[in-house]
Formats: sequence, C-alpha cells, structure tokens
Amino acid sequence: MRWMLRPALMLTLIATGCAPAVATNDSALCAGLEPLATRHAAALAEDGGPKSLATGRQLIAGLDAGCGKAAP
Repeated sequence: MRWMLRPALMLTLIATGCAPAVATNDSALCAGLEPLATRHAAALAEDGGPKSLATGRQLIAGLDAGCGKAAP
C-alpha cells in the first residue's frame, strides 16, 4: 500500500518545489533596489578598484535590464 503513495507524494513534492513560496511584485522589487544600486554605483565610482568596478557595472546593468531600464 505504501508503494502506491510514492508517485503521488513525489509529484506533490515536485509541484510544490517549483511553485514560488511568496509572490513577488516586480515593480516593488525594482523600486526597492533602485536606491541601493544608485548608492552602490556612487561608491564604486568614488573608491572602487578595477574588479569591483567591473562587477558593480555588471550588477547594475543586470538590475536595469531586469527592471526595464535602458542602458546609459
């Protein structure tokens, strides 16, 4: 009898594992991250080294792309 429950249990675990636990609001997420990205960009420009400048640029470009902003 227990072997009959395994496929149903596995499907349930797969389905719930793929579903988001909490729905997110993309515009709220972008609005919340925008000031942080702006401060990060300013800090990188002020005292960042070559690696942090490159990774910071990539991070901000990714955030801008994900939030529908055109690259400067």
